[in-house]
Amino acid sequence: MRKNKIVVLALSKLILIGIVAVNIYYAAKVLLPLFGIGLSQEQLDLLKSVIILFAGATGVNVAGNAVILYFRETLREKAFAIGNVLKIVGIIAVVLYVASFSKLGAELALLGGTVTGLVLGLALQPVLGNLFAGIIILTTRFVEVGDTVRIAASQIPYYIAFLPSYKYFSPDYVVPGFKGRVAEIGLMYTTLLLDTGYELRVPNMILLSSGIVDYTPKWSERQVVFVRVELPLSVIDIDKLEEEVREVLRGFNIVAIDFTEQSDKDYVIIRVKLEIPQGENWRNVKSEALKRLLKYRNEKITANLDKYLCLTRGILCDKYINKLATDVSSS
Repeated sequence: MRKNKIVVLALSKLILIGIVAVNIYYAAKVLLPLFGIGLSQEQLDLLKSVIILFAGATGVNVAGNAVILYFRETLREKAFAIGNVLKIVGIIAVVLYVASFSKLGAELALLGGTVTGLVLGLALQPVLGNLFAGIIILTTRFVEVGDTVRIAASQIPYYIAFLPSYKYFSPDYVVPGFKGRVAEIGLMYTTLLLDTGYELRVPNMILLSSGIVDYTPKWSERQVVFVRVELPLSVIDIDKLEEEVREVLRGFNIVAIDFTEQSDKDYVIIRVKLEIPQGENWRNVKSEALKRLLKYRNEKITANLDKYLCLTRGILCDKYINKLATDVSSS
């Protein structure tokens, strides 16, 4: 029912546009002479061309919007791409059609084309640049509706938060740019839905000249993330640590476990490299892995609390020394 209503409404608008265009032309051709205003054949041809151009552009816009509304429920964001391509092709077809039957004199057409080209070329350079960039993006599929991408461009300022090195433990490489899902590729700009929920509209010229990181798997072999955690040396067994970490992270696709560096002489930082399964959210995987590792660290500290407090924190050593002496004497 809803789709039928969209079709009927679009057809009604197209018929109305056609009726208005025909009435304007014949009003100028028939009624104006009654008031003593006569138009030459060249003027009528020019008026006819202008009417067809504006009526055709309006009709194409109506048809494109109708296509978007018709397919939006089934194709979602891709409906915008289909509708915008229809608009571009339709407008180009209308312009070519008007140029093909126009009977303007060659001199007038040449003069008008030269002057119009100079004026429009200077005044509409950004508009035309974005328009043709949009056509190239759509035809070459530089990005597609539904893709998750990150835009790295100097024209769009992006700053990463400066964090102290002792707090910033993530070794993941962050591409400096905005990341989001392509919602619409329009004639002038492309709309991205950012992770924050906001919309980012990027002019097509900037998008086409930007570096794009595509997170939608096509030729990518795999996606990996790194998880780092700091462990006290006093509560772990270096020789058994890798085996214990693999047991803690059972069920994850572990690529490698590395001892990356030593911090404050009493801690060691391990890095776990995880492969993300196809279609899963890497944030959820990394969060769960880090949660398990932190729980493992707390369990190790609790099980060796006296040793940890003495050797790592430098407090309550009497209790640990007495316990150590008791163990030695009993053995």
